[in-house]
Amino acid sequence: MNTSPAHRDSVLRIDCHGDALVGLLSEPVTTSGSASAAAGASPAAGTGVLLIVGGPQYRVGSHRQFTLLGRALAAAGVPCLRIDYRGMGDAQGAQRDFEQVDADIAAAIDAWQREHPSLERVVLWGLCDAASAALLYVHRRRDPRVAGLCLANPWVRTATSLARAQVKHYYLERLRQPSFWRKLLSGRVGPGAVRELLGKLAQGRATAAPARAGTAGPGAHATDTRHYTEQMADGLRRFGGPVLLILSGKDVCANEFLDRCRDGGPAWHGLLSRPGLRREDLPDADHTFSTAAWRAHVERLTAAFVRGVPAA
Repeated sequence: MNTSPAHRDSVLRIDCHGDALVGLLSEPVTTSGSASAAAGASPAAGTGVLLIVGGPQYRVGSHRQFTLLGRALAAAGVPCLRIDYRGMGDAQGAQRDFEQVDADIAAAIDAWQREHPSLERVVLWGLCDAASAALLYVHRRRDPRVAGLCLANPWVRTATSLARAQVKHYYLERLRQPSFWRKLLSGRVGPGAVRELLGKLAQGRATAAPARAGTAGPGAHATDTRHYTEQMADGLRRFGGPVLLILSGKDVCANEFLDRCRDGGPAWHGLLSRPGLRREDLPDADHTFSTAAWRAHVERLTAAFVRGVPAA
């Protein structure tokens, strides 16, 4: 029995404006006895997955989800690079948020191509605000090397959107439960809980206002000062490659994203039905796909998606 690993890991050092980033590259081992060879799983030549990590987080991920995803992709024949962007994990530099990592993403692709000239295309993979960062990147940079997007539970959070999602997907459900009314009438639901409900209802009815302006990095859209969610919508609408959208059924962020697609105004109208978008719902999954079954499902979806990304 051949027990050789189906992947190999190596460190890729990345320079981003003088700051050192750390990347972990998982690559297929394509010997005749490897799992990837046995499965015949080979994506389009020259395609890899750049896994962007949202913050505050680093390249291993909650319950090692990013380490396991990268290795699973490599075992399926898909090379995967996981990075810490500046200020996170082992990377140098000042801490920043997802709106400010365009340069980090570009630097990672540059370094990967220098070390592996056969890499021609990348698929950006992100969970939560890393999915948002991927959309902001394709909106601002229009990088022709980005051939596909995998977006898991994208972040579109504002105070109003959170209140609306909580009212719609939690509080209204509680109001439908007889046990809630029995507790309320018996005094077991305190006045604080009632005030919280009324506050959420009022906040959810408020008109959504931009929380802050976008902070684009250098590139074609460096002067775009619209709210980041509007820039995300533009990125999704204008991106020319295929998109895999993975949504968890038991996740407030996913519910907020769906609400934004339905009620977010003209910028978001029709985006869920845009050509090239494939939506996959995991009805029982939580935000980080924390069980082995959910994780494996995401791994299979991603590998199949990448194999279908066309060459330029």
